Amino acid sequence: MRAVTTAAAIALIITACTGSPSPSTTTTTGSTLPASTTTTEPPLETGPGVVGTTVHIGAFLPLSGPLESIGESVLAGHMAYWDYVNDDLGGVAGQFTVAVEPIDTAYDPDVAAEEFDSHRNDLLAISSSLGSPVTAVLLDAGSAMPIMVGSEASMWADRNNAVFDLAIPTYRAQIQTIAARITGSSIGFIAPNGEYGDDCLAGADAAPAVVERYTPGTTDFEAAVNLLQGVDVLVACVTSTDLGRIIATWDLLGNRPPIYATSPSFDPSLFGVLESVPEGLFVAGAPPPYESDEPGMTLFRSVMGDATVDVWTFLGYTQAATAHLLLEQAIGDHALTWGGVLAARSELGDVDFGFGWGPSQFEGTRPVVPVTIQIPDADALFGLQPTD
Repeated sequence: MRAVTTAAAIALIITACTGSPSPSTTTTTGSTLPASTTTTEPPLETGPGVVGTTVHIGAFLPLSGPLESIGESVLAGHMAYWDYVNDDLGGVAGQFTVAVEPIDTAYDPDVAAEEFDSHRNDLLAISSSLGSPVTAVLLDAGSAMPIMVGSEASMWADRNNAVFDLAIPTYRAQIQTIAARITGSSIGFIAPNGEYGDDCLAGADAAPAVVERYTPGTTDFEAAVNLLQGVDVLVACVTSTDLGRIIATWDLLGNRPPIYATSPSFDPSLFGVLESVPEGLFVAGAPPPYESDEPGMTLFRSVMGDATVDVWTFLGYTQAATAHLLLEQAIGDHALTWGGVLAARSELGDVDFGFGWGPSQFEGTRPVVPVTIQIPDADALFGLQPTD
């Protein structure tokens, strides 16, 4: 079964294709065969985390510590989506209620590892996580449990149990799109050391003229900006805090080039830090405008209601939407197990969440997600609007 969906009709279309097993009748002709035969669908195999008609999944998020506010935003979007599935759609495939257990990692890999050991036999999947350090320790735990990666580094695809959000393009894909747009310019590249920067640099089709890597936690970017002086374009694969410092430093030194940044590099708080809308900034792979009339965003607004919403809420919501599709497919394939959920990736086909950028899909374990380019807009909730 290959399902093509929009966000407004995810449940209707997927459930129609993968609903509860039921007898089917085939009519034949000929003197040696009966007029009809009845075949019964095979029983649904279930595994860890499935208890009766309840599916137990985990959200491994920083609900305390320095990233508490981000973790709470991710969890809000995640829980709102699953409440929508349970309350409005009657559960996954109309049969299974989803119970989400929020698990606090404090953004500490050691804590995440301990919590995973405590839950490794109780969950069907980890449907939300955040950050490369936590993602790495979860994938290194030696389990076959499906794990929604907490950063979009394409390198996670070499772990068979890594599941990517089908609404967020990988960092490598974001940089590939940027590189195609600015071909022919003298390109500078800046990123912190680590998986995030490594995956971005891997997306550059040709080596940038100047590459500057720095230690995470760096606060003084004067030396880095001096090294990058003279480039026609800067590609920034950095955090939003670091981007603000880089732009402010460059503006003090003068002659700032256009900057193309990845989606984690931008946050609307940048407007307050810089006291203006930064000119010449382009952001790849960011969420669609919250104010959009596209059906997927209309559904998102409806599901979230009056709750406070930001880009992290959107991340938690789309992680849940991706996990929902995989659970629906696994039920249709009669295997609501770790292996069944992972195998569902190759069965989904094109998935269009209705955000306006077209369908996404899995190629093996790697996601293929359309990449848009947006520019800052102080009047938009997410702080960005599309550009041609």
